[in-house]
Amino acid sequence: MRAAYYETNGPAAEVLRVGEVDTPLPAAGEVRVRLEASGVNPSDVKSRIGLVGKMRFPRVIPHSDGAGVIDQVGAGVDAARVGQRVWIWNAQWQRPLGSAAEYVVLPAAQAVPLPAAIDFAAGACLGIPAMTAFHAVNIDGPVAGKTLFISGGAGAVAHYAIQIAKAGGAT
Repeated sequence: MRAAYYETNGPAAEVLRVGEVDTPLPAAGEVRVRLEASGVNPSDVKSRIGLVGKMRFPRVIPHSDGAGVIDQVGAGVDAARVGQRVWIWNAQWQRPLGSAAEYVVLPAAQAVPLPAAIDFAAGACLGIPAMTAFHAVNIDGPVAGKTLFISGGAGAVAHYAIQIAKAGGAT
């Protein structure tokens, strides 16, 4: 499969490569997703440039979030999931294979159904930003009838936090 990858930390123009790598196969409890879109988060960039520590693997395919279609499942995963549209999160968390590739394998729970009305590019934006926002808004329970101050509404996390708060009945 084709993938973007790096084998040393540094600026994107200096370390990112695009080439052929082995296509991963799902292990027990995993799904393989044929990716249509990959989401880039600040943590992905910080990892690539080396701000969060040394590389833990000799080669890293970056990016944590994405969206696509499940094309294979590992043992213990319902075969009916093959063909399912999904958005994914934390694909590259504590392992070398992220979503900047044609395929990614990850635990089945990290492949969330994506409704047909939502395009893959939008689905690839959910992952870390939307989940962070959801937990931040709901950390103390329901927000209905409460007034919340959410700063930085132009950023991805705050953008989702505003929408989640409003949907939950907050001002």
